[in-house]
Amino acid sequence: MSPKRAILSLAAASGLAALARRASRRHLRILCYHGLWVLPGEPFGECLFITPEQFDARMARLRRAGVPLLGLGEAVRRLAKGDLPPRATVVTIDDGWASTHSHMLPILERHEVPATLYSTTWYSERDLPVVNVAVAWMLAAAGRPPTDCAQEIARIEGLPEEQRLAALRALGATLGLDEAWLETCQFHLMRPDELADAQRRGLDIQLHTHRHINVTSQIGRLGEEIDANRASLEAMLDGPILEHFCYPSGTWHPDAAAILAAKGVRSATLVTEGLNAPDADAYALRRLLDGRHVGDVEFDAYLSGTLHYLSELRGLAGAVRGLRRTERPVGRAPAGYIG
Repeated sequence: MSPKRAILSLAAASGLAALARRASRRHLRILCYHGLWVLPGEPFGECLFITPEQFDARMARLRRAGVPLLGLGEAVRRLAKGDLPPRATVVTIDDGWASTHSHMLPILERHEVPATLYSTTWYSERDLPVVNVAVAWMLAAAGRPPTDCAQEIARIEGLPEEQRLAALRALGATLGLDEAWLETCQFHLMRPDELADAQRRGLDIQLHTHRHINVTSQIGRLGEEIDANRASLEAMLDGPILEHFCYPSGTWHPDAAAILAAKGVRSATLVTEGLNAPDADAYALRRLLDGRHVGDVEFDAYLSGTLHYLSELRGLAGAVRGLRRTERPVGRAPAGYIG
């Protein structure tokens, strides 16, 4: 057992978790997921993809925890009013990978877990894999050095759109990879018909920018990106109420809140770990970014509030010092899906 997990296990056994649970009972918990890995072998990235089995186990564990599961809109309203039920929890999913529709949604339905999907839309409008993620996986799978990645991504993204799929297939063939990545739509986002079907089945769909921009470096584009994202989703969906947002890859800017408020957005989430107190900034809500190396001990500690409080104690030595995640976690796809 790692030192971090040993400390969290000790906290649970000693009663500290019960104290954290009581102290954080009015704090909002928000879980964050991305896509599921449907290819053979280990999922690509630390937090970008997990297996369907892990996601299924997580939703089962969440249900067994007995925490109230709320829709995002209700949770944000009640957080501001200070009347959340104890340990209220929200499930969020970023990006809108094809596996969200094919594999995640049936798991959510089986466990009766409400969820919000933050959908980026440029790739959803096109039958095209996300180039930078597909290329990064191909090179890693073939054992090529990461230094080759940026050049290959730039080369393919520099092609006309209608030539990019052929270029991806040619790269895969050159690297000796079969086309299971294409046949399974591993690197595709949900199509408009899949997004519409997911909405009909109860998935709440919200804003994530049209082109998955880096908000930190492209703050001047945020307003137009919200407009394009909203227009695209409104064309795909049946009367959506689009008033919640997720910063792509957790990239943030101090001017973002004012821009979002002017666009009718009521909340925004980061990928910074933590709970959200009743006085939390609605435009900087924290989440637990779940991933393949997040164990049950960490997951339970987040729900109890233990992870939050231990992470806040910056003076703790060694093992505890690594508990806090950064706003751009290792293994997450880089901001900016469009080259």
